Amino acid sequence: MRPIKLKIKGLNSFIEEQTIDFEKLTDRGLFGIFGPTGSGKSTVLDGITLALYGDVSRKSSNYINTNCDRLNVSFEFQISGAETKRYLVNREFKRDKKSGNPVSGKCKIVDITNGEEVLADKVKTVTDKCKEVIGLSLEDFTRTVVLPQGKFSEFLKLEGKPRREMLERLFNLGEYGDKLSSKLSKQITKERTENSVLLGQLMGYEDISEEKKREKEEELNISIGNLEKANEELKAIEKSFKENTELWNMQLEVKDYKTKESKLIEKADEINLFKDKVKAAEAANKVNPYIISYEETLKNINFTEKELSELKVKCEELKEKKAKFEEEWNKARINKDSKLPEYKVQEEKIKEAIKDKKALIDLENEIKEINKRADELLKKKKENNEKLIDCEKRLKKGNELLKEKEEYRDTLNIERELKENVQEGVVITRDYNNLFKIVNEYKVKIEANRGEVKKYLDEKQLLKLELDKKDNLLVENEETLEKLIKNCPGNQNDLFDMQEKYSELKGKLDIFKKANEELLKNKNAIELLSKDLEPKKEEYINLENEVKKIKIEILEIERENLAHKLREELKDGDICPVCGSVEHHKEKIKHVDIKDVTNLEESIDLKEKLSLELFNGIKDIEAKLSIAKEKIKENEAVIKDLGEDFNEEVVLNLQVKMNDLKTKINDYNIKKEELENIIKNLKEECNNLKLKHTQLETKINSNENTINELLEDKKKQEENLQQVEEKLSILREKTNVEDFITKNTEINKIENEREEIEKVIKSYRNRIDELNIEKEEARNNLNYTDQELAKINTTLDEKNKVREENLLKIKSKVEDIDNIEEILNKVQKEMKIIEDNYIFTEKAKEEADKNYEECNSKLISITSKGKELYKRKEEEKQKLDMALKEEGFLSEDEVKQNVLEKVKIEALKVEIDKYNDDLAKIKGAIESISKKIGNRELTEEQWVNIQNEKEEKEIKVKEYNEIKIKLQEELKVIEEKMLELKDLLKQKEELDHKLALLNDLDKLFKGKKFVEFVAATRLKYVSLEASRKLKEITNGNYGLEVDEDGRFIIRDYKNGGAERDASTLSGGETFLASLALALALSAEIQLKGTAPLELFFLDEGFGTLDDNLLEVVMSSLERIHNDKLKVGIISHVESIKNRVPVKLIITPAEAGMGGSKVKIERS
Repeated sequence: MRPIKLKIKGLNSFIEEQTIDFEKLTDRGLFGIFGPTGSGKSTVLDGITLALYGDVSRKSSNYINTNCDRLNVSFEFQISGAETKRYLVNREFKRDKKSGNPVSGKCKIVDITNGEEVLADKVKTVTDKCKEVIGLSLEDFTRTVVLPQGKFSEFLKLEGKPRREMLERLFNLGEYGDKLSSKLSKQITKERTENSVLLGQLMGYEDISEEKKREKEEELNISIGNLEKANEELKAIEKSFKENTELWNMQLEVKDYKTKESKLIEKADEINLFKDKVKAAEAANKVNPYIISYEETLKNINFTEKELSELKVKCEELKEKKAKFEEEWNKARINKDSKLPEYKVQEEKIKEAIKDKKALIDLENEIKEINKRADELLKKKKENNEKLIDCEKRLKKGNELLKEKEEYRDTLNIERELKENVQEGVVITRDYNNLFKIVNEYKVKIEANRGEVKKYLDEKQLLKLELDKKDNLLVENEETLEKLIKNCPGNQNDLFDMQEKYSELKGKLDIFKKANEELLKNKNAIELLSKDLEPKKEEYINLENEVKKIKIEILEIERENLAHKLREELKDGDICPVCGSVEHHKEKIKHVDIKDVTNLEESIDLKEKLSLELFNGIKDIEAKLSIAKEKIKENEAVIKDLGEDFNEEVVLNLQVKMNDLKTKINDYNIKKEELENIIKNLKEECNNLKLKHTQLETKINSNENTINELLEDKKKQEENLQQVEEKLSILREKTNVEDFITKNTEINKIENEREEIEKVIKSYRNRIDELNIEKEEARNNLNYTDQELAKINTTLDEKNKVREENLLKIKSKVEDIDNIEEILNKVQKEMKIIEDNYIFTEKAKEEADKNYEECNSKLISITSKGKELYKRKEEEKQKLDMALKEEGFLSEDEVKQNVLEKVKIEALKVEIDKYNDDLAKIKGAIESISKKIGNRELTEEQWVNIQNEKEEKEIKVKEYNEIKIKLQEELKVIEEKMLELKDLLKQKEELDHKLALLNDLDKLFKGKKFVEFVAATRLKYVSLEASRKLKEITNGNYGLEVDEDGRFIIRDYKNGGAERDASTLSGGETFLASLALALALSAEIQLKGTAPLELFFLDEGFGTLDDNLLEVVMSSLERIHNDKLKVGIISHVESIKNRVPVKLIITPAEAGMGGSKVKIERS
């Protein structure tokens, strides 16, 4: 990631928007950020992290400037790789009104490589996108980009636990230490809980077996066989039912059609009337157009005669108007031809005078502008003259002040030897203070470690007591468990066998009870149905006998009626069709009443209906009896098949025994599980206590070793302290200075003052140069003004001469110059009156001529039309009389009475056609259905029997199907439970394996052994890279390695590759080694990222380095930077500013002058 440009507004000490151009700042590879403490040097880094991650690395929540309500940051950067891309991130933060804390506002990240493409525009998505592009989190980014002051020199020398903790933080290994152990512990607890749940689930599948499945399959096969047999019987009866349904429906259909035919025959007279009406209407409609045409012609004749008389009057009026307008037009024409040409000549002259006057006005305006310009030049001349005098005065005063400042500067000189001795004294004083502090720290650490050893010994004694107590409890519980297992009441197999036997006997008992109950129920039903059947049969026979008698009686009456009718119609001499006699004795004829036959027919209908109802009831009872008898046989067979080896008492005793065994087994399992859990927990507690005991012994040994190491180190540091103290005493005698730090501050103050005076002198010289330039400008402006004034006076004389000439020219054309426009308007008005009058009279004349011609033409046309109408009237009268005669009408009124609309005629025709069609269709349908029926016949009684038989078969199939479905469902449940059981057993196996692995991992990660291994491995690779960089920085003088304990060793190649401890390095050597180590660690952390970071900041203290060491450090920094790595120094020390080629100077905020300011300077 290469920074391009950063814009900050409202962040910490920055109020106004400040722009940092990193392309200019980093073009020499090495650059610096300089400014006093608190000026905002670190805010530059905060601006970058705020733009990329929406947060600052220092985790502050008060980074909006107190004088601002909002903060804006914009960061442009480049990602170099196979394809170079540029991005721009903008973020806005507002101050929350309640809490005062920053709140994210608008934000977006834009790909600006080719055009602009918005990649994200929400707070979280922008942050995520930046992480994706760079490949590092905020923490990784800050650790990779900045070398913080003192951190890596401290890391170089750290040992023991502090060093391990720092390694863990640097390599971000926290998640593999306590965090991973915690996760592992939670996972083990979770898996053990799942194992307990799984065991509970397995107990719910104890009654599932292959044998139970086979029994259900056999029952299902029997049920399927019964269902198939019942289905075959149902198919046979359904076939018969279908055929008879069709026959029954056809019989009902014939009956319905005959009813409809009777109704249509009754409607025949009405249809005939419709036919006559249609015929008369069609004839009348033929004649009616002639009547309408004749009446219309009569109307037109009356209208034409009236219009003709009106037109004659109108034509006379128009003729008079025509003569009047012609006379007025002749007068207007004469006026136009005589006066208009004179007015036109006068108009042209006035227009020319107006143009000349306009030119005169423009000329006068030009003269005014020239005079105005002359006044301005005179004013400028005066100003430039005054400015020239002022510049000469200020130049004189400036030269005097410059001389004073230069004299004062020469008094502020410090001897070089004194300055060098004081700086050396500062370094030695700081070394003395540091060593004194280190010695005190060693004392504190030694006392702290001794205190820890004592604490660990006390803890070890307590652990031993607790461990003995837990061991005794463990032995007691193991003995109790052993006794419990010896007295086991039985296992799940015993309980399962007993459950199977109980289920078998219970099933038989349930079947027996059900079959016995059904048997009694069906016997009672047969008894009740038999009682009801006999009376119904007797009643049915009686009704059938009565119907037969009535039918015989009706036949006798009908025969008598027929004979009576024949006798009534016979005349004397006619041959009798029965006996062939020609003599007829009518007095012997017996009279019969026809109404008796009707009553008998009604009676027979009623009795047949009752008889059919009784017949259906009898058949229904017989069917129910048959079903009940069949069920009795089935239930008796079931009871017989069950045998006699069971009863209710045996089943109850078995159930009590089974429940008792189940309770004992459950109690046994609960006690066993409780004891096993107690033993398991005690073992775990014992192991944990033993582990803690071992850890305490390790800690005690480690602390004792640390105390010995600290005592040795303390002794060395005390020797170093004594040497430094001797050096300091010698230097004090030499320089006669007691406090070198205070003296160094005084020297720095004098040098800073001298630098400030130099700046003032420089600014005075710049101002004198500026005044000289201003003086020359004023003199040049004065000369230019004089030249311009001379040109303007010449132009003014010429313009005034032209003005006088134009004035004389206008007066020759128009006498009154001031009212030219008014004279022109008057002439144009007179011309318009003459032209308008002529146009008006001409139009009026033309219109009068046109109106007269139109009226005359219309009069001729209407006269001709009237003659035509009289002729047409005669012709149409003849056609009307002929049509009346042809259609058989006597008068026009008769035609009008019979006229009907076409729609009504059509409606009547449709009604007639529909009637004919319906009648034909019904007769055809009766004939067609009768042919289909043929000789077949189905009585209502037969039809009812067929329906009952079908219904019985359907009920039987339904019952068999329900049994089959129930058995299938039971079998399906058993199969599903067997699959579930198989799956649960598989899960149990996998869970056991997983728990074993987790327990192994738990042992592996105890004591952070894994973290130490990973850190040591990564540190080895880091040391190789750090050694390479250190050789590069020191021209091959030094290298860096890691020993077996992970401590850093310096290789001194100047002394044949001798090993040196990091603590023996000088301040400059320590800085170079720390820099190499920091760069290597930065590169290692960057491996997590997706893009290389091309920027590195050093926040080290350069103030303690002398000139020689500073030269070495700067030379090293010159060597490590390149095109892909830009190195920046963050410092407030003025003395190293001149050693950096490009500098970003940060000026601190001042009251009333705004916030911090930035500018780039080059050496």
